[in-house]
Amino acid sequence: QASRGMGDVSWEEELDKAAEELEEEEWLRQRREAELRKAPLVEHWIREAEAGRPEMLNRYEYSRRAAFKVATMKRLVADINGGTPDDDSVIVVRGITKVFLAEVIEIAAEVRMSESPEGPIQPDHIRQAVNLIHADGSLAMSSRFKRRKFWR
Repeated sequence: QASRGMGDVSWEEELDKAAEELEEEEWLRQRREAELRKAPLVEHWIREAEAGRPEMLNRYEYSRRAAFKVATMKRLVADINGGTPDDDSVIVVRGITKVFLAEVIEIAAEVRMSESPEGPIQPDHIRQAVNLIHADGSLAMSSRFKRRKFWR
């Protein structure tokens, strides 16, 4: 076997480097696609802010930063399913929860605006928003959590 100089690179190292470059290119491509999918939503929030509702843009920024603790969501899923959830299902539940709460807050803001344009969202506005979502058929409530008129 001939000795290699310091500048020589084995074919394995070249393959590793090429694979890393492809992975990086794939990551960048996926990142660009994600940004393109997000662009219409960002444009909507900017239009709302320019239309005289700057609190919408603030709400969007807060919702982007919001996150639920993994341990809390894992415990919640475990309580509901009766078993230990895997990490992927916890990620999905966290995402769905975030989208659902964003929708509830948006509807609560509309309820607040219909009652009085001033002031923050109150707990009653959130209750009304959940009731509206439930009445729309978008929210299926378990019988365990339904309100009862009479105690037994």
